[in-house]
Amino acid sequence: MRHASPTLPTILDTFERQFARTGFLPPQAPVLTLPGPYQVVPDLIPTLASAYGDTGVRPLIREAVASWPRDLHAGLAALDADQRDALLSATTILMHLYRWNAVPVDPARFHEHPEFPRALAHLFRTLSDARDLPPCGSLYTLKYLNWRSPDVTPGEPYDADTLHAGNVRIAHPWQEGVAGEQLDLWIQTFVLAEARGLGVLRAGMAALRAAHKQDCAALEAALEDLHHAIRTVARGINVYTRFHVIRTDLWRVHTQPTFGWGLTEQGRLLEGASGLQLGATQFADLALGVPFSGPLGGALLASRAYLPPEQRAFLTAWDGHRRDVRAGVTGWGGSRARDLFDACVQDMERWRVSHRERGSAYLRGDGRAHVMASTGTQFSAGTPHDQDFRHLMNSRIHDTRRQRIADDLL
Repeated sequence: MRHASPTLPTILDTFERQFARTGFLPPQAPVLTLPGPYQVVPDLIPTLASAYGDTGVRPLIREAVASWPRDLHAGLAALDADQRDALLSATTILMHLYRWNAVPVDPARFHEHPEFPRALAHLFRTLSDARDLPPCGSLYTLKYLNWRSPDVTPGEPYDADTLHAGNVRIAHPWQEGVAGEQLDLWIQTFVLAEARGLGVLRAGMAALRAAHKQDCAALEAALEDLHHAIRTVARGINVYTRFHVIRTDLWRVHTQPTFGWGLTEQGRLLEGASGLQLGATQFADLALGVPFSGPLGGALLASRAYLPPEQRAFLTAWDGHRRDVRAGVTGWGGSRARDLFDACVQDMERWRVSHRERGSAYLRGDGRAHVMASTGTQFSAGTPHDQDFRHLMNSRIHDTRRQRIADDLL
């Protein structure tokens, strides 16, 4: 006879308090306007778009920062948390633009250590430190704090379920023309993927609860929901990143390379924004017990440093439960639970195969010399890098496939 656990994991309560409405997106919709002198920071961003695609933005940023009020740092304590996040996002974008100066990116920029305007760099580091984030652009600061929707109120609570294709746009664009449209699509891709990822979190938490209660019917229902949720996230990403939607000729040259940027901090290079920081896929791995072994598994763990501290703590707390759902399925779950669990694993495997093929095609490119970026690493065009990427992805696909229960029964 099965006996339910006397207590449920406290992580279930954490989810309900912090993540049940928006998952790994901000709990309040991004603030779009800032009080008093701070509005000069986001207002500067769109004025730089033309120069960013032409002669360069550094002189314009230096001139603008020199005119900022001297007491800009003194009033930070008067801003609420959402306003500080919005200011952090805006300063991150300006640091991002200053880092690259212009697109297409000059290859020499990857080895450069620019002297950022002192007031901008100080504000950026102060805000990053207060948020317990590395002083670097991240998926959270460049994308998840940089969107708007007519269906949510800036600075107010919202539900991620209200976000869908057609009502999410970039808030503070820094490119114009077709390249700007592609940047907008790129940010929409991640915001909407994380919004759909809320379904993965809900189903994973329900599976954990069922596993600890040893409730077979609830476990089956949760795994069926997880199966559909993973497929929904993967389908959404695939739709946006089809080559006729995200134009790889523009994306490869104007958009993607710059997202791999990083500052050197205490002797190590910070990686910058990366798909590895997508919280929903990390959570799916944890719910299915996929090990974080191999080079990409290690990179996934390292990428948590770029997530907000509450998200890092949530994923770390899940680490201790990542075998619980699979153990319940194999121990007492029955054949339907096993089939559903394996369907979830297969969904993740198929998603990674698709990612491998699209990434390989991206790296192969058109044969001309371009600076590119993939998983936080800068590459030049060419077959060897395509093969390196395939090797990395194959190791992660293998780790995922090994979680299939049916293989254990052979």
